[in-house]
Amino acid sequence: MKPTIEKRYFTITEVSKELDVKPSMLRYWEKEFRQLNPRTNSRGKRYYTRKDIELIVEIHRLVKEQRFTIDGARKVLDRGAAVQAAAETSAPASQQASAATGLPAREIDEVAKRLEALKAQLLSLKGASASAVAHNPESLTQAW
Repeated sequence: MKPTIEKRYFTITEVSKELDVKPSMLRYWEKEFRQLNPRTNSRGKRYYTRKDIELIVEIHRLVKEQRFTIDGARKVLDRGAAVQAAAETSAPASQQASAATGLPAREIDEVAKRLEALKAQLLSLKGASASAVAHNPESLTQAW
């Protein structure tokens, strides 16, 4: 018996029947979600991959089941892509910066610590100046 060959591409009709979504809805979602971009042949016939189908299922879940607006679902998908991209980069930030700048990771860590200390100082100064202004409203006019 021959092993079954798994399909790589599916037509819009196959996808719409399988997921119980009208083809017009799939075409609309293609326009609204930049992540959904099936291949097309020279005649314009769409061919969806398994990854496309997984994305359609997620869009359907967000829009139809969880009642997100198209814009809201788009933001959720964009955020999910950003989180996934961040998770895929397993190297620490200092190592990534080291590779990008050519500086040793140790020096980058030292610079990061100095920047954090500077940030803390600036925030404390901001808090002190805000409280001084709150106590003396004329201090603003005196500074000018």
